[in-house]
Amino acid sequence: MTDKIQAIPTNLITGFLGSGKTTAILKLLRSRPQHSNWAVLVNEFGDVGIDGAMLEQEGLDDGVFIKEVPGGCICCAAGLPLQIALNLLIKKANPDRILIEPTGVGHPKKVMDTLTGEFYKTVLDIRATICLVEAHKINEDKYRNNETFIDQLNMADVLLASKSDKASQTELDTFYEFSQSFRPVKAHLDAIEFGQFSTDLLDIKRNEQRCAVHPNAHPKKIREHHSHGGSENSTSHSTNTAKSQLEHEDNFQWQKFENNGQGYFGCGWIFDRSIIFNENKLEDFVKDEVFSRVKGIFRTHKGWVLMNRSDDQFSKEGYENSQDSRIEIIESEYHDWNDVEVHLLNCIQ
Repeated sequence: MTDKIQAIPTNLITGFLGSGKTTAILKLLRSRPQHSNWAVLVNEFGDVGIDGAMLEQEGLDDGVFIKEVPGGCICCAAGLPLQIALNLLIKKANPDRILIEPTGVGHPKKVMDTLTGEFYKTVLDIRATICLVEAHKINEDKYRNNETFIDQLNMADVLLASKSDKASQTELDTFYEFSQSFRPVKAHLDAIEFGQFSTDLLDIKRNEQRCAVHPNAHPKKIREHHSHGGSENSTSHSTNTAKSQLEHEDNFQWQKFENNGQGYFGCGWIFDRSIIFNENKLEDFVKDEVFSRVKGIFRTHKGWVLMNRSDDQFSKEGYENSQDSRIEIIESEYHDWNDVEVHLLNCIQ
């Protein structure tokens, strides 16, 4: 699989939706030793991959290799998706280190079981699992009562309070108090801003005694895929408003991907790059309080833009280019995705 005799140092970077994992990985890549090859395996809940594209457009040099696995947790199907993706990445990159970012709502146990199994025993050197936690959310019931979230914390060697600039001192104190209750004790606790932490944490030894208390908290995911467009063979599941728009735009094409699992519902869309959005309308759509987790890359009348929304936090930045526009919405409650689609289509220029 690899010409290297020495096992490859490998870390899991975990954390719930919106905790800042992709930002942290980007900072780690920029801080890696010179002339070293690092590989990143990114897994997303939705079928529309965005995080990998975000990393790839950051102008990283030739020593960084990104592979994205959208469409659910990579640990499913007895670890086969993870093994296939990881094998291809190792063969391509011959990496000095591997970072794996599981989906934010994915349980880390099966991922770890695959990585520490017999197949990778001499290939990977599994080191510290680093979990990012938003300190200002740690007391919310939807986190404290979520079995996957609790096991992300249980199985982590390092716990970092991400976005600490958004947290009060009381919330940070709660984070430290809560984090100190785990057994075995954590190897390292810290509060970080803007995803920045030392690469030295990656070399902390993994404690094999850390285990999941909810190992079965991983229901299967249900997926649907709908294609839309001007062709006679396309199947439309949108409302009459969207259908009427199709009749006037022969080349108006997009795909919709619905999925649910792990107690969450998601829907993503991919739009042909010929479609141009109105950036102002699009920003209003992403900021709508009905949504809690939205991220997307869009071609707008002002150019390409990346938008990211996590609860009340919104960010927007320019994007170099993309082969298409894409958006992913993930919610803890079901939405009428056909209705959401109509509002999204109304953002088109």
